[in-house]
Amino acid sequence: MDTTLEKLKGLLKNSMPDTDTDQITRESFLLSDLGLDSLNMMLLAIVAEDEFNIRFETGFNPETVGDLCDYIEKAEAKR
Repeated sequence: MDTTLEKLKGLLKNSMPDTDTDQITRESFLLSDLGLDSLNMMLLAIVAEDEFNIRFETGFNPETVGDLCDYIEKAEAKR
């Protein structure tokens, strides 16, 4: 079974092929480490919502991959 982190890496690889997913950890910063801009963040949110069958709250602004993983895991646990 894939972990949330591994699924996110797959989404990033499919959505943004130039992203080096081999180096992504929970501590990776979305903006400075991965170089995501606001459009990339929006795209990632859309594909993550579809993949994990969740909805992000307005104003949720993750800084790290771990923030994103934690949010997704909590949302899945509530279902």
